[in-house]
Amino acid sequence: MRVSRDYLDAGVLRVWVVDSKARSITVFYPDAPRQIYMGDTLLIDSLFEGLELTAEQVFNKAGIPTTFQ
Repeated sequence: MRVSRDYLDAGVLRVWVVDSKARSITVFYPDAPRQIYMGDTLLIDSLFEGLELTAEQVFNKAGIPTTFQ
């Protein structure tokens, strides 16, 4: 994703792209490959000490349904 690279090149340390249809969170890093989180895969990041969550928790808390009509 070109836009993610623009942010990283500008000095942003993380870019999170949240896709409600795919129910995924893609995290882009300046010095590592992107990581895609879905379902109950635990998202932990040393940049955000103490943050531990899953994509499913994010979507559930936001009230985003599992299927779109």
